[in-house]
Amino acid sequence: MKKSVAAAVVFLDGRILITRRAPGQNLEGLWEFPGGKVEPGETLQECITRELNEELGVTSVAGEILMTVSYDYPGGTIDLTAILVELQSTQFTVQVHDLYEWVRPDDLLLYDLAPADISIAEELVRKYG
Repeated sequence: MKKSVAAAVVFLDGRILITRRAPGQNLEGLWEFPGGKVEPGETLQECITRELNEELGVTSVAGEILMTVSYDYPGGTIDLTAILVELQSTQFTVQVHDLYEWVRPDDLLLYDLAPADISIAEELVRKYG
């Protein structure tokens, strides 16, 4: 059973937001584009604005879909959809993450990214790096 997951690609001053999974979380210590699982009856855009509110305590406006990648994790396959998002605030309250950083597109692949996020990072480097 594939899980549909939304990931936020947020630009600020030419940098992209990435977050690190906190200890005790699935994929702890790995960096990712923030987001989460799509709930039944929810659009990808509704999902990403809800997840950013839950995970970072910010309101946002979801924009266009950049790309979708499928990745087979040991626990199952996910379809990870990267969505351009505009934040209404950058005053974060982290919940499932212990760090966040604003990274130049060129530097994304220097981070220890979650496996599913790597091809999104590669596309962002290709497009914006």
